[in-house]
Amino acid sequence: MKEFVLKNLYSFLGDQKAQLRIITFHDILSEDYQKFYDLIFYLKTKWNIISPNEFKKIINREKSKIDEKNVLISFDDAYKSQKIVTEKYLDPLNIKALFFIVSDFVKLNSKDEAHEFIRKNFFKFKNKNLKLNSQTKNMNIEDIKSLIQNGHTIGGHTKTHSQLSKIDDEKNLYQEIVASKDYLENNLENYKIEDFAYTFGDFESINKKSLKLILKNFNYLYTGLRGNNYKINSKIIRRDAINLKENFKVISAYINGYTDFMYKNKLEELEKW
Repeated sequence: MKEFVLKNLYSFLGDQKAQLRIITFHDILSEDYQKFYDLIFYLKTKWNIISPNEFKKIINREKSKIDEKNVLISFDDAYKSQKIVTEKYLDPLNIKALFFIVSDFVKLNSKDEAHEFIRKNFFKFKNKNLKLNSQTKNMNIEDIKSLIQNGHTIGGHTKTHSQLSKIDDEKNLYQEIVASKDYLENNLENYKIEDFAYTFGDFESINKKSLKLILKNFNYLYTGLRGNNYKINSKIIRRDAINLKENFKVISAYINGYTDFMYKNKLEELEKW
């Protein structure tokens, strides 16, 4: 039903103006490479794909004149496939992306370790028997260094992909948010990280204690709540998660804001904290 409604909404209304969106991807399997490329080609043709630095200039009001439809590409967790599609499709087009890294994930040395880590940490409801694709692997520190050398931006995404709202112990919270950042910066030759994305990204994964600690240690805070960042007056940045298994018109409906109303009240509540 949702797919039917969104497809028809997009077919009828088309692209909307005055958009400043961030789209985010997770693991991208080879069977979806063409869909990824098709989406990037569409955005390159119809939208203005901006870099993380350009996005920050816009939300900081440092850029007075902007194109009407802007989109930033981001990736969560540090899957190996993200580096592959970046080198294959983004780098040749000089598109710069924002990568949010789970610091313990990039320490792992084998596919088996990576799969065990994913089963244990990447889902709210853990399933130790979850079957993962044989292509699914993690990036390592050298991969991250390569992304930086190619002009991409690195952000924090916790130490173990914990749901921060469920952590009561302040030391554990510090480890997930601040110590994770310190580890990455120290191992990336003192690269300075100023971006942080909540794991899971939904309203229930965000609380006042973690939000306060994040804003104390990072300049930019990203959620998984859908929305338009054009002329926002808060530090709560919206993002649109993209599932390449969904219909192209459904994805287009998301990034044109047709489901933003579903997140409006939750975002307004967060902005009061």
